[in-house]
Amino acid sequence: MTKAIGFGAGGHAKVVLEILQRDPRLDIRGLLAASSTETGREVSGVRVIGVDSLLPALISEGVTHGFIGVGGTSTTGRRRALYERATNAGLTMLAAVHPAATISPTAIVGAGVTIMAGVIVNASARICDNVILNTGAIIEHDVVIGDHCHIAPGANVGGGVTIGAGAHVGMGAIIRQGQKIGAGAIVGAGAVVVADVADGETVAGLPARPLKTR
Repeated sequence: MTKAIGFGAGGHAKVVLEILQRDPRLDIRGLLAASSTETGREVSGVRVIGVDSLLPALISEGVTHGFIGVGGTSTTGRRRALYERATNAGLTMLAAVHPAATISPTAIVGAGVTIMAGVIVNASARICDNVILNTGAIIEHDVVIGDHCHIAPGANVGGGVTIGAGAHVGMGAIIRQGQKIGAGAIVGAGAVVVADVADGETVAGLPARPLKTR
């Protein structure tokens, strides 16, 4: 059995757990939450056993793997921080890939990803570490999605698009083929992106236009 610990205890954690619990070889020892007030609560049958500071003790007890059950509607900062803390502590990060996702055999998928039901990843796409491809997202051929990105439900990323680390693409957004989305950028829900988006920029609308830059 592979002993694993999860980070996060909200709605996103439920979905990740339901994917991982399909594997009978996985022993999920519990979840770590941001606040001690969550301790004792159960998420999809898995108990919240404490806060993030328990990680060293769990590793000493034989936990070798971890997964991130934290999503985010705009920023991916906490998810990134948890991933880096876990990997720096020596955990191997689990990928949670739903059996109803379709992934090309020529696609490259990194560590610690979450790929939910209905996702399509087409030929020669590259999905880097700790990425969320949420329900029903479409990733076309030759797309590159950087570390720690979140592609929200129903988003459609056209062929040859490059998305920088930590970017968020909102629910139902469409990115035209060949565009570049900068690191830390935010594409609003339902936006249609027909031009490059700079690092840290937020765009929204049809066509998408800049709202602000962080």
